Amino acid sequence: MIYRDGAAGSNRQETDALLLLLASPEDGDRGSAPWLVPRREWQASLTVLAGPGFVLGLGTTLAGQAALRGLTVLYVDGANTFDPYILSRLAKDAGQPPKAILQRLHLSRAFTCHQLETLIAERLPSAIARYRPGLVVVSGWSHLFHDENVPAREAFRIFQHTGRRLRSLAEVGQPILATHSEEPATPRLRPLGEILARAATTVVRLREEEGEVLALQEKPPSPHGPHPLLLDSQL
Repeated sequence: MIYRDGAAGSNRQETDALLLLLASPEDGDRGSAPWLVPRREWQASLTVLAGPGFVLGLGTTLAGQAALRGLTVLYVDGANTFDPYILSRLAKDAGQPPKAILQRLHLSRAFTCHQLETLIAERLPSAIARYRPGLVVVSGWSHLFHDENVPAREAFRIFQHTGRRLRSLAEVGQPILATHSEEPATPRLRPLGEILARAATTVVRLREEEGEVLALQEKPPSPHGPHPLLLDSQL
C-alpha cells in the first residue's frame, strides 16, 4: 500500500490488519494477537490511530473498505484532507463502481475547532440516529486544535469536550475510528495526545522503522508487541 501525495493504492488483504483491530473476537480467539485472528463483528469502541501524517489517508482507506463491505460510514473531516481518489482506487481494485462506496459514505467537514465541536457534540448524535452507521470516522481529530488563534486553554477545553462526546457515543454501541496525526510537532501536540489517550478506549500507534510500518496497541497494552503491517515503505 502506498500513501504519497494524497494517493493510495490498496487491497483488502493489506488493510485487514487494521480493520480487525476494530472487531470483536470470535469465540475461542481471546488472548490471540488482535491483528492475526478472523473477526465477525465490529466493536463498540473509540479507537484512535496515531502516528505520522499518513494515518489520515489510512483512515480514509479503512472507511472505504468498511463501505465496500456494506457498512454505512459517517466521515467527519477535521483536517481537510479527505481524498476521493482513495475511494475511487479502492472501488476499482474491488471491481466495483465508485458509487458503491460514495452511496454509503456521508462526509462532513470542519474548518475550525469550534465547528468540529459543533459537528461532534450536536450534529453527530442525530446523524447516527438517522443513518445507523456501522462506523464513524473522525479524521485528523486534533488537527484544528493547533490553531494559535485559539487560546491553548480554550482549545484543550473544547478538545476534552469532543473526547467526552465521542466516548459516550462509543459506550452506547457506536464503533468510532479517529485518526491523530503527530505532525506538525507544535507545543500543543503532547497535551492534545494525552487528552486523546484518556478519551479513547483503544490507541494504536503506527511508526516506520527500517522500511516497515509497525502497529503497536498502546491502550490497552498489547502483550504481543509491535506488529508489522503490509504497507509499502514508500510513505
